[in-house]
Amino acid sequence: MRLQNVNKLPSLEDLKVFSVAAHCESFSIAADQLGVSPAYISKRIKLLEDNVGVTLFFRAPRSVHLTEQGKIVLNTSEQLLIQLDKMQAQLRELAIETKGLIRVGCSSGFGATFLSHFIAALKQKYQQLNIDLYLNDKPSDLIEDNLHLDIRIGGSFPPQYIAKKIANNHRILCASPSYVEQHGKPIHPSDLESKHVCIGIRERDTLFGSWKLGCHGESVVIMPNTELIVNNGHVAKLWCQEGQGIILRSIWDVEAELKSGQLIQLLPQWKQEANVYAVYHQKTSHNANLRTFLIEFEQFLATQIQSDLNIPAT
Repeated sequence: MRLQNVNKLPSLEDLKVFSVAAHCESFSIAADQLGVSPAYISKRIKLLEDNVGVTLFFRAPRSVHLTEQGKIVLNTSEQLLIQLDKMQAQLRELAIETKGLIRVGCSSGFGATFLSHFIAALKQKYQQLNIDLYLNDKPSDLIEDNLHLDIRIGGSFPPQYIAKKIANNHRILCASPSYVEQHGKPIHPSDLESKHVCIGIRERDTLFGSWKLGCHGESVVIMPNTELIVNNGHVAKLWCQEGQGIILRSIWDVEAELKSGQLIQLLPQWKQEANVYAVYHQKTSHNANLRTFLIEFEQFLATQIQSDLNIPAT
């Protein structure tokens, strides 16, 4: 038989049927083993022969035997099927077992406050899980930064990624008692554009240069009067505590200072939504590490910061 269709890859189903038939040396016995009809076996073998362009079996009334070409095809087919089984086993293991590496990105503030403690506890629970935590206050990209998962506070998300909200959060306006004593309190967000001094933060995906605030369905966008700007939230909070200006920070980040009186919440009815999101680029059903991390972290945040989101204003 002349070779033809050599550029077309054989069907895996045809290779599986062929392998069983070759070992059984009978289409009818192969049909019994696979739970199909002998006619189906014959059809699949004929399709494979047409595909590879050679005769695979010498056919007798009650048995079949491999040709020399058939032996070559069988050897290669079984190697392919073994590798396929290994691949499927590895994929099943990846989807089921929590072990191996997961690389997680986050801003330095949220990462140091919550992720560091969570990861230490998670490692104790899943000792075969290796975690690479990448803290960075610059805008991040999953592919460029080689991340499996990125934890983000508010901001926008590229449409090619999956973004799952894992905790509620909002940002509030704060100042130190010394600032309030010297400058008074704003009575409307527009006062922050000229009557007050603010501290600007260039941090990850946070929109710099404007603050969008909401109050009972009303929304305003202001351009705060910023005389100090930094790309680190911790430094901005220190400046605020020293009376240098008003900041807009997540409630979890200023909880301790609000309770101790080091900071005072301003315009408590106005806030900026900044929920916590997990951003990733594959379905969690395909990766047990990612799925486990998300489930455990969402539960962790529910006990750590949910109650912190309703701190009474001072």
